Amino acid sequence: MNKIFIIAEESNALGPGYHCAALAEDGTGICGHYSSTIGFTKHDMGLTSDWKHEHYKKHYPGGYELIWVDDPDNHPGFLAALELNKQKSEKQEEVRRSLF
Repeated sequence: MNKIFIIAEESNALGPGYHCAALAEDGTGICGHYSSTIGFTKHDMGLTSDWKHEHYKKHYPGGYELIWVDDPDNHPGFLAALELNKQKSEKQEEVRRSLF
């Protein structure tokens, strides 16, 4: 089953709250959200609701598993996806530089 990792980080960017992100195991950033409390993050990101699932289904139409990541710095699956995301970003930057 394809995995989508959900993280939440405390932030004051829009007032007290949590910035949330969904990262696919292939390194693709799928969606994000800003929630007022950590409790709402799980709802707002679709772990306990049907919110955001249109984004998840678009990326993985064959199915997916949402995984809540409590400790992003030490979660092997999330860290592997983050590394793939970094590689994608570097590749996109190389392409951009070659065009200009």
